[in-house]
Amino acid sequence: MPVVFSDHAKDQLRRRRISKELVLETIQKPNEIDSSFKERKLRRRMIGGKILEIVTKTEGNKNEN
Repeated sequence: MPVVFSDHAKDQLRRRRISKELVLETIQKPNEIDSSFKERKLRRRMIGGKILEIVTKTEGNKNEN
């Protein structure tokens, strides 16, 4: 399933100088996943002594290929 970045996410990536590749890696291989608000997931990954947190929301049919 493709990952779509919201305008807010794109702005935050630019402002914080975080690459999309790092975000995708965190989504695919998080160290932790917790539930968040409105059926979203909070994915965390430790990178260089810091924690990167990504909020994700799955939309559409999860079984589509």
